[in-house]
Amino acid sequence: MRKYYGILLLALGLFSSCEKVSKLSDDAEIVSFSITDQTEGIILNKDDITISNNIVTIPLDYGRKLFPLTIKANIKFSSTTDKAISVDENPLNLKEFTFKDVYTPQSFYLISESGIPHLGQIILKDKPNADIINFRITEPSEGVNVSIRNNNIRITFEKEIDWAETKSVTIKAEIAKTGEYKDGSAPSSFVFKSSNDKKQITLIADNGDERVWNVLIVPSIENSKFDDWINVGTKTINIDPRPGKLGEGLGWATANNSFVQGTTPVENQDGFAAQMQTGIQDLSGLGIGELITAGTIFTGYFKMNISALSNPPLMTYFGIPFIMRPESISVDAKYEAGVKFQRSEKVGLNSYKLKDTTGVDQGRIWVELLCWEGNEKLEYHGDPVDGLKVLGKGEIIFDGANTALRNWNNYTIPIKYDSKYKDLEPTHISIVMTSSRQGDLFIGAKGSTLTVDNVVVNF
Repeated sequence: MRKYYGILLLALGLFSSCEKVSKLSDDAEIVSFSITDQTEGIILNKDDITISNNIVTIPLDYGRKLFPLTIKANIKFSSTTDKAISVDENPLNLKEFTFKDVYTPQSFYLISESGIPHLGQIILKDKPNADIINFRITEPSEGVNVSIRNNNIRITFEKEIDWAETKSVTIKAEIAKTGEYKDGSAPSSFVFKSSNDKKQITLIADNGDERVWNVLIVPSIENSKFDDWINVGTKTINIDPRPGKLGEGLGWATANNSFVQGTTPVENQDGFAAQMQTGIQDLSGLGIGELITAGTIFTGYFKMNISALSNPPLMTYFGIPFIMRPESISVDAKYEAGVKFQRSEKVGLNSYKLKDTTGVDQGRIWVELLCWEGNEKLEYHGDPVDGLKVLGKGEIIFDGANTALRNWNNYTIPIKYDSKYKDLEPTHISIVMTSSRQGDLFIGAKGSTLTVDNVVVNF
C-alpha cells in the first residue's frame, strides 16, 4: 500500500537530514508542575497530578458544570529545553491556562537545544461519576449503532437519513448509569427532527456533581462534509478531529499543516470542502534541495513522534473504529493536475534535485475495511500488521490528463471483499485521499489539486 505523507517529509528533512551538532541535546521535558491558583468552586486533586511523556494530568474531582476553568501554575522544564512555543499563532502564556471544558487539553511545543519539537499537553482527568455506562437502543431494533465517548452518545444509522424527506426519527433505549436523573425519571424516548437536533440527559452524582450527556444522530464518519476546522486563520489550520482530543480524533486528519499548509478548507455549497494541494518545499538553504510534498486527508490521526523522524509513516495512524460492511463510498470531488510533472531525485547522501519527468500527475482515493484481532489499540501505518486483516478494498484514480475531472462530480467507489474473510466483521475503516498518487516517491506536480466534499458510506 502506498503511503502519502506530504509535509512530513519536511520534518524529516529539517530534523534528521542535517548534520547534528553533537553538543546539543534532542531532549526537552516537563519536569515539574504545580497549581498556585484556580477558579473557585471547582475541586482539583492537586496531590495526584502526574507527568508522563510531557503530558501533565490533573484529576478533576468536582465542578464540571462550573467551567470554564482557569488555573495559574508553576511549570518547569529540563535544562535541555530551549523554549516553548504555541501550537498556533496565538500567544503562549505558561503561567495561566483556561480550559473551556474537561475534554479539551492545553497544547504547546517544547523545543530542544538542537531544535527538535516535543508536544506538551496539560489535560484534565474526569472523575468517573454521573456516567452513562450503556445505551442500548430498543427501537428501531436493527440498522443502528451507538458509541459513547466523553459526554456524547452518538447514534449512527447504517442507511443515511434523508432529513428533507424524513419528518422525525424516534429512538427508544435502555440506559445503564451511575447517579440519578436530575428530573427524577428516565427519558422514555428521543425524537429528532433534523441532523442538528440534540437531546440531553443530566445526571447528578452522589457528591452533587452534574454531568450533561448529549444524544445525537451522526453520520457513520463524522465531519464528512468537511465543514468543521480548528486553528482557522493560522498556519496550523487543521480538519476538526472530532470526536476526540486535539490531534487524536476518531474522524478525519491530515499529515499536512504542522509546518506548511497542504490541506485547507475552501468554500463549497453552503459550507466548506477539503482541498489538498501538492507543493514544492525548498530546503536548499539546508543543503537538502527541493522536495515534492502532496496534500493528504485520511481517517485516523497524525501524531508527532521525534523517534520516528527517520521514518515518517510511523507518525500517521490509519483507521478509525467502524463495525459495518458497506458496499461502497460516495464522494463529491474534482481534480486538476499541475502543469509540470516532476520528481525529487536523490543526488547525494541527503540531497535532492528536481527533475522533469514524463507523464501527468494523478490523484487517488482509496478505502480499506479492516479487522483488528489484537488486544491493544490498533496502530496501522499502511504496512501489514500481525493480527490485522484487510477484509475489503476500493479505489479511484483521478487522471490529470482528463480535463473533465476539473468540474465537480459525484463518484462511487465500490468495495470488493475478500471471500476468505466472509465470516469476519470489520473493526475499522481507513479512507485516504491524496493530490499526488506517487507522492511517497517524491513524484508529483506543483499545484495538483484534489478537492473533496460530502463523503457518504453506502450500505
